[in-house]
Amino acid sequence: MEGGIRNIMKNIIIGICACVLTGILLLTVYTLHGRQIRKTGLNQALDAGLKQTVDQTGTRHTDGPKSNEEMIALFLEKFMMQIESDSRVEVEVLDADYEKGLLSAEATLYYKHPNGKEGSVSACKTVIRFRTEEPAEYCDVEYVVNGNSYKSYHVQKGTTLMIPGAPVSSGKVFKGWRELDGADVISLVGQIVERDCIFVAVFQ
Repeated sequence: MEGGIRNIMKNIIIGICACVLTGILLLTVYTLHGRQIRKTGLNQALDAGLKQTVDQTGTRHTDGPKSNEEMIALFLEKFMMQIESDSRVEVEVLDADYEKGLLSAEATLYYKHPNGKEGSVSACKTVIRFRTEEPAEYCDVEYVVNGNSYKSYHVQKGTTLMIPGAPVSSGKVFKGWRELDGADVISLVGQIVERDCIFVAVFQ
């Protein structure tokens, strides 16, 4: 009898330890995945903000920035429009020259881990305008959720598609995005923007 109780207690302890280890493993995976998503989003936002600002700066743009201060203000506006997270973001402009079409910046995004501790990701990029005869072309990309506009981007043609964070719909699981005139979920990772496009959220 006593031996049976010992075995039961032993199995209970083993079960509790297994649950704790599984929880720790899941928390670690979730934390690393969340950090990678935030870092990718920050890189994309910084890249888009810098490129759009530099492209709009130059003699062929009569309404473009006419000073370094105006260039920086335009960049900050475009950069913040790309940020998906409501986390705290710090931006430092490292160099700006509107006449040469040069802009360099570093951004740091602070967020909370599932365990409550603060984490951060950083990105640093420099963009220089190469003079061309033809103006850059832009495309409009829109994401729609439940019939309403969720996110929209005005991006340069030929750049990598920006993908917003997963939307939420009560009682449903987000499966991915489909084209407006398509029926199946498609992968948007790494796609190049070549035209105006609309993507619709698919839930199940």
